[in-house]
Amino acid sequence: CTSGGTGGTTVHPSQTRLYPGTISNLHPLFRRRPARELAGLIDRIQPACIIANLPTVERGQAVVDAARLAKSRSPVWGLLHLVQRPSTLGVKLGVFRNLMVGTLMRRFDRLITVSHNGARQISDRYRVPLPAVIHPPTSPLKPVTSRVERTLRREREELSDDFLMGIVGRVQVRQKGHDEALRLLARLTGQGHPMTLVVIGDGPDLPAVRRLAEKLGIASRVRFLGWRQDAGALIPLLDLVLLPSHFEGLPQTALQSATARVPVLAYDVGGLRELLPPAFLVPHGDEEGLADTVLKVVQGTLAWPSDEMAARAVSWGNPGHAAERLLGLLRQSSVG
Repeated sequence: CTSGGTGGTTVHPSQTRLYPGTISNLHPLFRRRPARELAGLIDRIQPACIIANLPTVERGQAVVDAARLAKSRSPVWGLLHLVQRPSTLGVKLGVFRNLMVGTLMRRFDRLITVSHNGARQISDRYRVPLPAVIHPPTSPLKPVTSRVERTLRREREELSDDFLMGIVGRVQVRQKGHDEALRLLARLTGQGHPMTLVVIGDGPDLPAVRRLAEKLGIASRVRFLGWRQDAGALIPLLDLVLLPSHFEGLPQTALQSATARVPVLAYDVGGLRELLPPAFLVPHGDEEGLADTVLKVVQGTLAWPSDEMAARAVSWGNPGHAAERLLGLLRQSSVG
């Protein structure tokens, strides 16, 4: 965040690794070199605030160190997309890191997250002030309103024209629940419902997910498209997006799907419980409830509120709204 009403972008190719490993996130001696380098950058650009993107709850410690070394004394805000404990996230030395997170979190001048549910979890767990909430800026997708156009586009992608469910994102079973999506497909196709699961994304568990599809006898009903830069063009071709995630912040997949007027069905976790209609939320781990709800969508007994959800998703993901919220926090901080 720049000060003085001026804009601009500074790209700094770091000479030292900001996150060289787990231990460096936890001990200041291992963060000294990147902190000194970043301190020089901070003094050069003199930001009104520094936002550290935190892929796990205790990252960004070298940035805090740098801000304290710098002469400009810029505040550091930590932006958390996922608020679960390190052990829940499955990171290295997770149980040990659980013990240190509270102290490390309190080093930030302010915390920001992407959902109100996540903000409450952080505040209650670590006894810190309630984080601010900024929904992730998300580009809306163009819906496919013509059945003929959708059929033609599906043919170009070599997708079947039956009921298409999609699961989009990093293929990591521990978080995203790809195994549960496959079991759901096996259950419903076994009951005689023609449908296909489209897996868009790549990740460490892709081979295991492929093997599970073979084991369940549904490999012919699963299309693995891998990582696709044009995922935004594929989502509108789906009949339903599945998010059987075990934990989430506020996934852009859900926002984008809603703007494309594609129904989203998810476990009741994280920011999804704030975004989605109650009828499209299933208690976490309830695979039978997930299958029953999919069947209601297939049979037309459960209707997705397209207009309402498209308007909500466009508003929540509006980059202008995120910018206004961020500037408001910055003004509030400067007054305080």
